[in-house]
Amino acid sequence: MLETLVRNWWLVSLRGLVALILGVIMLVMEPAAAASFLVLFIGAYALVDGVFALLVGVINRPPHRDRGWLIAEGIIGILAGLAILASPLLAGVLIMYIIAFWALFTGILELVFAIAQWKQLPGSWMILLNGLFSMLLGALIFANMTLGALLIVVMIAIYLVLFGVLLIAMGFSLKGAGIEKLRNAGLDIK
Repeated sequence: MLETLVRNWWLVSLRGLVALILGVIMLVMEPAAAASFLVLFIGAYALVDGVFALLVGVINRPPHRDRGWLIAEGIIGILAGLAILASPLLAGVLIMYIIAFWALFTGILELVFAIAQWKQLPGSWMILLNGLFSMLLGALIFANMTLGALLIVVMIAIYLVLFGVLLIAMGFSLKGAGIEKLRNAGLDIK
């Protein structure tokens, strides 16, 4: 698993960059415009994020028991993205629930993965932290449904910035520390 993540460190960082850009765009927009933007682009992000997670899980060779978590996270992301993009009007009403469930589920998967790979994966604390942020976002959305979509949009934008920064850092951590660890284990990594 570590070898696959190290070889594909750029996918982890690219996933973070997309989240960071989306979060910053949403923070600079008017909250009402950001809410409309969110419906379409969070669907696209969930879909792309799910594809990247699925790719990392699928290309993990030889098959490893922990790759199933990435594949599950990818499938959930793809399904969430497709549901949002298939019906943006309905999704506008349901988007907060979809995002809350998605954040809670992916947060749990990230926590399980980080704990399972704690000793092998450099910077696994960043995955653990991302999992905690995801679960916190899901819980905050459920707790604040009555306060309105605009507050939730701001919470999501802040989450995306934090999530993006941590994934970018995780990618570069994998590139640096992971390459050194694999070289020490006798594997040829560039």
